Amino acid sequence: MQSYFLKLLHYDKWATTLLLEVFDQKPADNSRINELLSHMQSVQRIWLDRCQNRKETVQRFQYRTQEEIWKDMQQCNADWIDYIQSLESTDFDLPISYINFQGDHFTTALNDIITQVINHGTHHRGNIVILMKEEDYPLPILDYISFVRFI
Repeated sequence: MQSYFLKLLHYDKWATTLLLEVFDQKPADNSRINELLSHMQSVQRIWLDRCQNRKETVQRFQYRTQEEIWKDMQQCNADWIDYIQSLESTDFDLPISYINFQGDHFTTALNDIITQVINHGTHHRGNIVILMKEEDYPLPILDYISFVRFI
């Protein structure tokens, strides 16, 4: 399971990198694009903080510059990879207890949380692509199968 989740994290970084490279060439006019990219990074960090039983270090919705999004994406991805590499095969079924933003207590298996993190990024990259179409951006191909062909 460790190698599977590491591969998904590499995919997540690859796909987000393709988006960020487009916005390096032409910054987005629609501020919602930056908001979504920033939110994706916050949520990844929040879930990692929860998995490591740490106080959350970022806000779910916070402003980041393009440069900050790049930096946070690279650092958070590296931190997730380090965390997953530190785990034993039996750790992926461990329950993680946390409190959501409404104050509700939950316990979720680590493997489900990691899946959530990856799916959350995929979901919001899809939202961003829709917004990119409205601004006539060249659309990067972000499909997982394209990543698999790339590696």
